[in-house]
Amino acid sequence: MENLVADSLDALSDVLMAMPEGAEREGQAQMVKAVAEAIAGERHLVVEAGTGTGKSLAYLVPAVLSGRRVVVATATKSLQNQLADSELPFLAENLPVPVTWSVIKGRQSYVCMAKLVERYGPGLDGSVTQLFDDGDADLDALVDWVRGGGNGDQDDLPEVMPDDQWRRVSVSGMECPGKKLCPQASACFAEEALDRARDAQIVITNHHLYALHLASGRRILPDHDLVIFDEAHKLEAASTAAFGVDVSGGRLVSFANNSQRLLGPERRDELIGAVRTSASRLAGVIEQLEEARLVPSQGPLGEAILSGIRAVAAVVKALPKVEEGDQLAGAVARARSQGGHVQADFGMALDLPAGHVAWAEPARRVVRVAPINVDFPIAANLLVHLPVILTSATLTTGGSFTPLARRLGLVAEPIEEDPAALDVEAPLSRTYAGLRVEGGFDYARQGLLYVAAGLPDPRQPEWPDAAAAEIRSLTEAAGGRALVLTTSYRMMERAAAVLGDVPFDVLVQGQLPKRQLIAAFSDKETATLVATMGYWEGIDVPGPSLSLVIIDRIPFPRPDDPLLQARRDVVSARGGSPFDEVDLPHATVMLAQGSGRLIRNEGDHGMIAILDRRLTAMRYGQRILRSLPRLLRTSDPQRAGRFLQEMSSGRDAMLD
Repeated sequence: MENLVADSLDALSDVLMAMPEGAEREGQAQMVKAVAEAIAGERHLVVEAGTGTGKSLAYLVPAVLSGRRVVVATATKSLQNQLADSELPFLAENLPVPVTWSVIKGRQSYVCMAKLVERYGPGLDGSVTQLFDDGDADLDALVDWVRGGGNGDQDDLPEVMPDDQWRRVSVSGMECPGKKLCPQASACFAEEALDRARDAQIVITNHHLYALHLASGRRILPDHDLVIFDEAHKLEAASTAAFGVDVSGGRLVSFANNSQRLLGPERRDELIGAVRTSASRLAGVIEQLEEARLVPSQGPLGEAILSGIRAVAAVVKALPKVEEGDQLAGAVARARSQGGHVQADFGMALDLPAGHVAWAEPARRVVRVAPINVDFPIAANLLVHLPVILTSATLTTGGSFTPLARRLGLVAEPIEEDPAALDVEAPLSRTYAGLRVEGGFDYARQGLLYVAAGLPDPRQPEWPDAAAAEIRSLTEAAGGRALVLTTSYRMMERAAAVLGDVPFDVLVQGQLPKRQLIAAFSDKETATLVATMGYWEGIDVPGPSLSLVIIDRIPFPRPDDPLLQARRDVVSARGGSPFDEVDLPHATVMLAQGSGRLIRNEGDHGMIAILDRRLTAMRYGQRILRSLPRLLRTSDPQRAGRFLQEMSSGRDAMLD
């Protein structure tokens, strides 16, 4: 460990020399040094690394050379695939030490062998299908794949399987009874993946599974010495989901479906009927609620939740006792596990823990319960135990890591008697080092940031029409090649309408599935894609097909968002500024993510246009601008139009 910094920098140079177009980047070297120092010193590190830094190599090289067992958690499957299929194999060929890695996913991503054996018999030959009356012919291809040596991973299926079919052959973590109780544990694909992960130095997973690992008391993933969160700006949301629960009629229906064949005919209709009645009642109550904070134990909602708990408890009590080797042993164990989780989660809603908030999502027929903040759960379950490295292209607000660090449990100064470290032997300090490194692009040469300061304030009634006209003007000047990102469906529809007769293709969110829509946008160089919040991240379209990104306004969160309302209340109660600590960081990260769609490689050129004058008119606008790509800036619409016209005509834009 003493020479980890020097060894990592030397190894990085060797790796870059082995790359076809590898080049040393100052920011990447800075990040390698910081990561190596953090690993060697067992300290927490937060790194904002601009697009083009090469941050995955910057953390993988020292992680591998350290010899530590490392988990790398990402927010997107595409990055997981990049690490597992490209970067780690390349490092394995070009580092002087062995490199082993494995990918681990949630149990629902693997075929459940217990379910297959229950349906098809031990030899998967169809000998016991009489237990099931829902018709399994459509699963024959899956069974053939498994019998032929398939790995059970949903992503590797020989052909796409509809979700409803996949649910019949997979289990969630709440349904799975675990290795000790499942009769097919020795053939379990999920357990095989865990075994491979235990033998690997680098384990790749996703934020949500890692957060579930923390929520379970660190009982899901293999032991490890360090965790690296890439795309770390999404960690808070994943942790909030993992430490929370859903209450819905759908969960009761799922339990009923999985339990009904296990009960004797004398009580089946009565008990399962009670669960289904409770499910309908609960769904109906939730559907009538407003999308707002609530106390689940009160009124008809509380009565419906309690009815569901009692109905599930009665079924669990009536489940048959089975011996080891019994054909139904696995199904009964799964039903008991699922029923226990339903009762516990519904009970949590009725007895809302301190520091939690509940709200209704009527469109989904769900009541959501979640911790208001996840700082303490992350601190107590992770930060005092293991060193953590957080990295992303967008982590700061106005150049400061403080808002993000506070939300994730990190602190600026050591805490003498840290409440998160009670009963932890030799706990780590929750303090951290922060590093911002520039991306690998020459933004001043590659693009222009245009803030439409001449438009009305977005809070004024005349702004939508003015913004729509500006969208038309800019996209026409660019000859299409634009991604128009809006903060609402209403503005998306208005933008699509105003572009109705332009001489280039206009694609609109909802016309096709997201992947197909992005592919169509990439394939048609002059097309324009109009979309809302789900498209602000994850779009990577290098080249001339994306030369203009238009963002309608600063994406401040809804003032009536129930979870954020609760977070604002907590900040206000301790005398802080809800705007500075909740709304502004959220808007800054989202705006930076949307802006980051433009420059994806060294050859990209283009313009980001933000149709919100508050970026220049309000003091907080400067804080937001410090988190955006460092393009040359203008508020002159004529200069913006001239830039786009010159770019569209194939001439280099003049950025003077």
